[in-house]
Amino acid sequence: MKNWWNKILIMSCLSAFFLLSCEKDKPVTKTDPVSIFGSGVFICNEGPYMNGTGTVSFMSFETGQVSNDLFEAVNHRPLGNIVQSMEIYKDRGYIIVNNANRVEVVDMTDFHSAGAIENLTLPRFFLGIDDRRAYISCWDNTVAVLNVMTLMVEKRIPTQTGPERMLRMGDRVFVLNQGGYSIDSSVTVINTNSDLVITNLKVYPKPTGIVADREGKIWIMCSGKGYNGWPAGDDTEGHLLRIDPQTLTIIKDFPFPDKSLHPEKLAVNSAGDQIFYLYKNGIYNMGLNQDVLPAQALVERAGYTYTFGMDTASGYLYLSDPVDFVQDGWVYRYQSTTGLPVDSFKVGIIPTYFCFK
Repeated sequence: MKNWWNKILIMSCLSAFFLLSCEKDKPVTKTDPVSIFGSGVFICNEGPYMNGTGTVSFMSFETGQVSNDLFEAVNHRPLGNIVQSMEIYKDRGYIIVNNANRVEVVDMTDFHSAGAIENLTLPRFFLGIDDRRAYISCWDNTVAVLNVMTLMVEKRIPTQTGPERMLRMGDRVFVLNQGGYSIDSSVTVINTNSDLVITNLKVYPKPTGIVADREGKIWIMCSGKGYNGWPAGDDTEGHLLRIDPQTLTIIKDFPFPDKSLHPEKLAVNSAGDQIFYLYKNGIYNMGLNQDVLPAQALVERAGYTYTFGMDTASGYLYLSDPVDFVQDGWVYRYQSTTGLPVDSFKVGIIPTYFCFK
């Protein structure tokens, strides 16, 4: 669920075409589960918008084999609607099923169900804290504190509107408040020793990406008010920020030149000296010592890029194309040093998140 309002507009425009089409949508082809003992990438596929079920695909780095609908193939039941994200923490996988208000927990040795976390309100992302605790950002404007041994929520930490991605730096967790169905412009800073809010840091509208560099500084991408492809008079420009996590001061502020084009998300390479972001349906990269935003994209694509991720081990960038938000999507891989294409493979409906193992 990248952005509900943006998706509603896109789906409205596409609906007329599909009503006229005489060809039925083809379902995701279920394949036998591949061994997940080795390294690979899990792809969270949201699934059909507001109905049906999301899925998880897996690509093995050793064999190149892609297994779609992995959870249902192993557990003989669907995940639910909508699969938002997944993280691996202490030999378990935590799959966020946003619209089902649930987190499915799987054993990473065989992907069998190890339980579920219920009574969550539109959960978004998972972050492990220690042997006992993890944080789950939820759209009831809280971060749920999970006991990973009992799979019970012990408390809820208040945030601002629409908390999303989280980053831990020492004993602090930085939570991006994107705004949910509206727009927010803040970052909630939490003390992990006490599970208490330190402050709510004011930034620019709609923070969508956060990473740490090799010098221990934080980068935050603020996409700005508005939606790509749907320009409006009150749109605001995006900003790329570099922040000191201790003093909570902005060290660098890079405004984007066009208010109708909104940069999104962030990734960082293994060396921590190159920042990557999604802009104009391509991927741009920027070094720590650059004083201006790059003018040329590292990866240029004519098609629509929904999201991206980075495998720091291989240095490959992963870009997702949802095609028409109804049929199976595709994943494209590129080299992060040259921007050259590597390969592509088909996954489930609306690929939205990459989890590397």
